[in-house]
Amino acid sequence: MKKLIALSLATLSFSALAATQADLILKGLVAPILDISIVHETVAGNLDLSQSASNVKVATLTEKSNYHSGYKIKAKSNNSGKLVNTVDANSFVNYSLTYGGSAVALNSSPTQIYSTSNLKGTFTKELRISYNAPSNLSAGSHEDTVQFTIEAN
Repeated sequence: MKKLIALSLATLSFSALAATQADLILKGLVAPILDISIVHETVAGNLDLSQSASNVKVATLTEKSNYHSGYKIKAKSNNSGKLVNTVDANSFVNYSLTYGGSAVALNSSPTQIYSTSNLKGTFTKELRISYNAPSNLSAGSHEDTVQFTIEAN
């Protein structure tokens, strides 16, 4: 009889500790996306510098972001907006570049050219070049590299 009472008390104590509710906590994660890429037009590597050009499409820039605070785009030009001859630095063509229709500051240090405070998704912008052809260019390749970066706000 003592064993039966002890077993009844043990069962009663265990039942008193059993929960009547349980929570399942679910969490998910979305990896951050912050990406920039350029698709060059054929003409970008074969500009005719003997003739002036106006608003020629040279590339399409694609931006991807899922940051709720948005992002900014910066640009920098290795030659500060000049296509410089690879063997004669005195032979160059000043040029201007637009990004989605807006002028790009072609400085040797990164300069912000675009910012958005809440834009998420994938967006494309056209890059277009304009220049006046000087008459005294040296023969050979004239080059510049413009680097674009994307940063989260």
